[in-house]
Amino acid sequence: MALVMVQGHVCDALLSPALRADPLYQFQTIFHGSTAPGFLFASGFVAGLPRAPLSLRASLRRARRLLFVLGVGYFLHLPYFSLWKTLEASPSELRALFACDALQAIAVTQLAVLALQGLFGLRWVRAATALGLLVLAVGPFVWSSQVAASLPQALGAYLDASTGSHFPLFPFAAFVLAGTVAGATLGRTDPARRHRRALVWGLGLLASGLLLSIPLQDKVWFWGVSPAYALVRLGGLVLLLRLIEALAERDLPGTRALVLLGRETLQVFVLHLHLLFGGVFGREASLSPYAGQLGLGDAALLLTTMVPVLWLCAWLWHRAKAHWPHECQQALWFLGLAFVWEFCTRPW
Repeated sequence: MALVMVQGHVCDALLSPALRADPLYQFQTIFHGSTAPGFLFASGFVAGLPRAPLSLRASLRRARRLLFVLGVGYFLHLPYFSLWKTLEASPSELRALFACDALQAIAVTQLAVLALQGLFGLRWVRAATALGLLVLAVGPFVWSSQVAASLPQALGAYLDASTGSHFPLFPFAAFVLAGTVAGATLGRTDPARRHRRALVWGLGLLASGLLLSIPLQDKVWFWGVSPAYALVRLGGLVLLLRLIEALAERDLPGTRALVLLGRETLQVFVLHLHLLFGGVFGREASLSPYAGQLGLGDAALLLTTMVPVLWLCAWLWHRAKAHWPHECQQALWFLGLAFVWEFCTRPW
């Protein structure tokens, strides 16, 4: 998913308009469209693996990490490196700032999972399943009601795509919730049972989504908030999970490199976005001057150069955390506090 994400964003950002109209480009968007649901599902899967309910200390530690992810999500959307200048941002800039992206959807939904674990104890899996089904069922009504327009912009952005959000909680929270259920019910079972369940659930979700798309045709946009779309994507992700496990068991060349990218996905995500689009610290160090100007060969060459750089950065950070975990944690705290201080005190 990390590799497909980088490839898709390179094509979206840098290929010329003529190439983006080519059928080959349209073909690759089919695979690129699976990256966000895949990230959401995988984040939930990892969260569902530990035995729950967690202790109070473990819950607070996870909540702190999720709040950090939420903060990073908004950091990527900041229009200016100044609170006071941001308060005077244009409506379009505020719309982009408050948009619900993948990191916001992951953080908020996983915080909700923590609440479910605290409220329902050992029955939290059933509660998460029910909540996921509820999100899918009411999603079309939330979008059509336009209730997001009547709420403050920071809250309405979590409800539908009319606010400019790419991944509002309806329906994308369902992918995180489904991932937590899969992590708790598939991840902790013995391999033989897990493999059977993955095949049955994957095929069952695919079939359910395809059948549900028939009565929903011409009523709900399939590629948006349709429950049929979500079920088809979830079925494909469960089957992909089974395929990835089978490949990992063979220990093929490159598997460990992919594992490293998976473990350090947040760093890869943030770094490649800054390389391609710049950020709050300025665009002069990014690749944005080449936006919409590259041919297919140039974009492929850039991609083959960028991936090793991203992998090397992930490897260095991973090794640093392994050897100096306390120091790395302190460095993150220092950088976070320094950023907040500068952001709040810079006049313009």
